[in-house]
Amino acid sequence: MSELNLTKRFYTVKEFHTELGGIVSMGMVYKMIANGEIPTRKIGRKIAIPASWVQTFIDKPYIVVKKVSVNHKEKN
Repeated sequence: MSELNLTKRFYTVKEFHTELGGIVSMGMVYKMIANGEIPTRKIGRKIAIPASWVQTFIDKPYIVVKKVSVNHKEKN
């Protein structure tokens, strides 16, 4: 991804969604905000996400999760 504009102090939800290349839905971004996973400030009626947090989020190392299938039924 491109380097963020350091003069920009906040991103809107839509700008954050776009910065991630659309890989996370707008609904998921709002859900993450509601769960406290994304810090925000309310400016008027807009939700603002700090640009410094966005940069940290983008620079975070990736976590790989392996899906494991669990069979709860016992065979006799």
